[in-house]
Amino acid sequence: MSKEHEVLRIRKEQLLRQITLCLELLQGSLHKNPSQRGYHLTTKVNRKTLTKYVRKELVPQVRAMTRKHLKMRKLLQRLSDTNWRLLQLPPAD
Repeated sequence: MSKEHEVLRIRKEQLLRQITLCLELLQGSLHKNPSQRGYHLTTKVNRKTLTKYVRKELVPQVRAMTRKHLKMRKLLQRLSDTNWRLLQLPPAD
């Protein structure tokens, strides 16, 4: 196995471990509406905006989970790039 194969394989394993740590996630954006009480989590599903009420005591947890979603998106992009680079290398002997 070439050195580049080995480096990419190790990078892929690291990304997979990081992705596993980010699985407790929520997709969407957390907003406080000044005209209403509380917070709302909004997301798009089939081109429609869905809004969910978030109780005040859950706001820190929801914020952390939405941050994990953003991190997950970046990690998936890096994993995709790594997989593509692995596919472009000549077959390992």
